[in-house]
Amino acid sequence: MKKYILMATALVMSLSVMAQQNIRVNFSGARPTINDFVTAALSHDGDELVKDVTENWTRRRQGKPLEDGVAFTVDVKNGFARFDKHYTANTYCYVEFCYWNCANQKQKIVALNSGWVEQGHPVISEYTTLKFYLYDNQTKTMKWLSRQDIGAAINVSQVVSYVLPQSGKDIMATIHAPQSEVQILMKWDGSQFHQEQLGRPAGNVQVSAPTGSFGETIKYKDDDYIRVYTAEQFLNALGSNRNVLVAKNTEINLTPMLNDESLFRTRYKMWMPDVSNGIHEGRAVVVSEEVFDGRQLTLVNMKQLIIEGEGNSRIVVEPRYAFCLRFVDCDQCTVDNLTIGHTDDGHCEGGVIGITRGWRDVVINCDLYGCGTYGLDIDGTNSFSIFSSKIHDCTYGIMTLRNSEAVHCTHCDFFNNREYSLVESRNCVGTVFEDCRFYANWGDASLFNFDDEFYLSGCAIYHPTENLGTINLADQSGAKNWFSENPIDKNIQGREIGPDGHYVNARGE
Repeated sequence: MKKYILMATALVMSLSVMAQQNIRVNFSGARPTINDFVTAALSHDGDELVKDVTENWTRRRQGKPLEDGVAFTVDVKNGFARFDKHYTANTYCYVEFCYWNCANQKQKIVALNSGWVEQGHPVISEYTTLKFYLYDNQTKTMKWLSRQDIGAAINVSQVVSYVLPQSGKDIMATIHAPQSEVQILMKWDGSQFHQEQLGRPAGNVQVSAPTGSFGETIKYKDDDYIRVYTAEQFLNALGSNRNVLVAKNTEINLTPMLNDESLFRTRYKMWMPDVSNGIHEGRAVVVSEEVFDGRQLTLVNMKQLIIEGEGNSRIVVEPRYAFCLRFVDCDQCTVDNLTIGHTDDGHCEGGVIGITRGWRDVVINCDLYGCGTYGLDIDGTNSFSIFSSKIHDCTYGIMTLRNSEAVHCTHCDFFNNREYSLVESRNCVGTVFEDCRFYANWGDASLFNFDDEFYLSGCAIYHPTENLGTINLADQSGAKNWFSENPIDKNIQGREIGPDGHYVNARGE
């Protein structure tokens, strides 16, 4: 490991030497590309790790095989390149390059970012560097720019790692502290950066940044939240260890933003046809995922994310075959006090909330409605809970469960759903319904379709007896359950449930 640390230090030292020089950029054609900037930068260094990057860069340009553990990402169109070298699965170094035009069209900004990750975590800050150069179109040379002079300095004692933009001009910085982290978006205005703080503070880190396309950081319920008013702010604010608050009396339609491919070409956002298999390296990513008639929002590898409504807060999507919110490989995420649904019902695909390979995820005080299939689609998930929520007006049914353990539904109302098995479960254990009501659903549909035992306790079930399905697999040894043949029994009384504690009566209103 000592060798790796020395190599990383060599990289930092060599880049410091490079920063003192005017570097000639050779190119053919009308203007330089990212290949030319990388070649020019590497040609001025001679230390051990830079030699390694240079050798592999030369191999790549000559079409020769790279060394084991080495990978390059080169996007000429967007002016981005990245070098990665893995020593073990979770220990690696990286170097990123990108450039963009200045507002005067006479110069370019060239950015270089390098870092060292050990056991999946960035190491102390001396192993991370972010440098900028000003390239002059007339002299064809670039010279060092001070981070302080262009608003890119972050002066804290903790480790700071950076991600250069594969498209656009904004840079993401992450301040790492023992118990948490905070992210800073550095937005380029044509001449300098403006910093916007995201998420909760990391330990004793104190960073002040203005609000903008990430909403506003506020105190809410004795914690730090990012209050958002628009779809852009909402998508930008999402991430691990975040509390995102949809502002009071606000409806966010995600579809226009999800349809804009240019917004999903960064390290933290991706444009993908399918994300079912997840994202490698455990990177937390916001994905615009393709569906039959549009795009859906899929959150991957998120941890301890809270998405909450401040009051009368709604999230909607337009494609009938899309999930409104989909979570893949997410742990301890919460959706709270929100109305979530589709602008138009669909068929065949597209639930309200989908969770794949989750752990301890929670839906609480929510209204889920109007999907093409099921209100909840839970697959390969452990310890999922839904509390004090309602699922209604879904085309196929209430929920489908697959390959999951310990799914708990407590104090929930399920009504006006149709038309197949309303609660479908395959290869699941420990499914519990407690103090739940099933009423006004499609009377000809089978209510339960389980292949293993499940638990009913203190539930009210208004459904024709002949269509209760696999009720024989229900363990009803706990609190007494109530059954009625009439799905719209007049004895159904209203109770506080869903967003903002609204009452729900026999008509589901």
